[in-house]
Amino acid sequence: MIKASFSRDEDGTLRDVTLTGHAGSGEYGFDIVCAAVSALAINFINSLEALTQTQADVTMDAVEGGYMRVSVPHDTSKNGQLLFESFLLGMTNMSENASEFVQTIVI
Repeated sequence: MIKASFSRDEDGTLRDVTLTGHAGSGEYGFDIVCAAVSALAINFINSLEALTQTQADVTMDAVEGGYMRVSVPHDTSKNGQLLFESFLLGMTNMSENASEFVQTIVI
């Protein structure tokens, strides 16, 4: 199962997200749930950089996969937060539609 854990500050601002695990919805290379989560995450990072000039701090396990942490600076723009909320929305929808493979929480 992929677990997505989003962190909010007390003021409601999203600061980071950690993705762990593997979906296991298909064989390696053909797991469409994993591909969907990966596409959402990479699009979020690319959109932050291209559309808001925000440099996210990204940590990944490039060898075994199954781990990605993305954090944004405290001075992230309103547009950057909108993109973060959009990523949360996408992950929440994935959790609702593929609950046996994806879990999303907000701390």
